[in-house]
Amino acid sequence: MDKPVVVPAKADAEIAATLLRVARRLVRGLTFDRQLLLAGVAVGLATGLAAVGFHLLLDVFQDMRGRLATSGSIWGLAAIVILPGVGGLMSGWLTRRRYPEAAGHGVAEVARAINEQDGRIPSHVAWVKSLASAATIGFGGSAGLEGPVVQIGSAVGSALGRFLEVAPAELKTFVAAGAVGGLSAAFGIPLAGVFFTMEVILKDFANEAFPAVVVSSVTGAVVARGMLHGAGMAPMLSYQWMWTRNLALYAGLGLVCAVLGRAYREGIRAVEKLCARATALPDWTRPGAGGLLVGVLTLLTPRVAGTGRDAISSFLSGENLGWRAPTLAFGKLAATALTLGSGGSGGALMPTLFIGAAAGSGWGQGWSWLGATIPVSGAFALAGLCGVFTAAFSAPVTGMMLGVEMTRDYGLVVPIMVCCTLAYVGARRAAR
Repeated sequence: MDKPVVVPAKADAEIAATLLRVARRLVRGLTFDRQLLLAGVAVGLATGLAAVGFHLLLDVFQDMRGRLATSGSIWGLAAIVILPGVGGLMSGWLTRRRYPEAAGHGVAEVARAINEQDGRIPSHVAWVKSLASAATIGFGGSAGLEGPVVQIGSAVGSALGRFLEVAPAELKTFVAAGAVGGLSAAFGIPLAGVFFTMEVILKDFANEAFPAVVVSSVTGAVVARGMLHGAGMAPMLSYQWMWTRNLALYAGLGLVCAVLGRAYREGIRAVEKLCARATALPDWTRPGAGGLLVGVLTLLTPRVAGTGRDAISSFLSGENLGWRAPTLAFGKLAATALTLGSGGSGGALMPTLFIGAAAGSGWGQGWSWLGATIPVSGAFALAGLCGVFTAAFSAPVTGMMLGVEMTRDYGLVVPIMVCCTLAYVGARRAAR
């Protein structure tokens, strides 16, 4: 009697199922500490690759916008205004109509998934968030890379944990590891990424997840640095704190940062409330309307479009723009409030770095005009960057580490600590 013929596809499926069972058995046979380390490596590697993929996708949209914006005088101006609206519509359709579970700025949604959903994030959130955020940011909306990358990384971590059928408590660790891996890959800041995850995302759950979070952070940063050829967020600086009397200026900048950080958060909330009352427009079209307004604003202040990475680097390097520096800070605040408040997809962290760097640069230049003996404006830009982030996210430890690790400059640690402390205290008092 002839033997039944095994269909190759069926055989492949059986082999895959067998390998999966073996992998699950091996993972369950490890001690808890080793499971955490394995989770950190696996999630960090997967998240780093996902972050690189998002960077490449974002480049596609940015190149498209660049070609259209420079195509001619009239058509170029039209593209600058219209494309942010197009990106907003694409984002709105994806995250508000088709896949609402992918909506939001990223960080808050990840924290909610850990605290309320046992770390369960649908797998498709990764690609939906990638496409929606790339369209929003690449076409000129004002938002950051970190929100989508954190959400993408967390979705990857959640998918991997569910694939291995780990326990709910361990699944939260996978999600946290994915978040920090994405953040470190996006900015190249493995140490500040760990502190951010502990301060903002995990909080009460932080100690148990610490080994996996650290390993994932390092792995994600290494993968991204290797594949993106070491492209950093900011230039390497070498500023020094030389005059004790300048601490008063950094303290004053901290209070300015407290006001800006508070205004930033309230601005986004105000636009969200305004859009919620705009019932004449379908919910998914509101990001398009916000994008059109951002396009108009971009005609007046072109540097507020997108992530603002190049502008941040310029401020930190000591570029002097005079009165235009604080104008750019307020312009970025308004553009980000319109983008994120209307429902556009992107992160809320990176704009605070732009706002703080611009405000700090203007603060330093202003005191220089008044005759104060101060270092170059880039030193105040670095302190302002850390201060506004601290005020906006109530994360002083991360704020102190963020700019220092981004720029590899440890000469301003004390002034940055003063600035961040007053920004944190001032923002908390203003919130009461």
